[in-house]
Amino acid sequence: MPTRNDRGFTLVEVLVALAAASMTLAAIAELAHGTARSEARASVRLAQRALAQALLADPGERRIDAEPSSGESDGGLRWTLTTSPADGDANAPSAAGGWTPAIVRVDLGDRVGGRWGVEAVRLMKAPAK
Repeated sequence: MPTRNDRGFTLVEVLVALAAASMTLAAIAELAHGTARSEARASVRLAQRALAQALLADPGERRIDAEPSSGESDGGLRWTLTTSPADGDANAPSAAGGWTPAIVRVDLGDRVGGRWGVEAVRLMKAPAK
C-alpha cells in the first residue's frame, strides 16, 4: 500500500514549478524582443549613414547659396541637404579660382520620428557674381 509521500507532486509544488517556468519564458521572450528591436534600430542607422555618406560625397552641382534640397529614399528615410559658407560669407573672394569652403549638412529622419544629422566641410563653387 502506497504511503502518503509516494503519491506524486502536490498542487502547490506544481503551481510553483509552472510559475517559475512562465517567468523564465517571459524573460527569454523579452530578451528576444529587445534584441529584435535593437537590430531594427541598427539597421535604420546603417541605412541613414549610407544615405548621408552618399549625399555628402556627391552634393551634385550645388552652389553654396542654393536653397536646401530634400527628398525621401526608397527605404522611407527623409533627408534635407543644406549648404552654407564655412567662413560665413558666400561672396568672399576665393583664392582657389571660384572654389570656396562650404559646410554641407545632411539631416535625416526615419519613419518613426528619429532624427540624425551630419555635416562636413567641402570645396564648392562660389556663387556667381
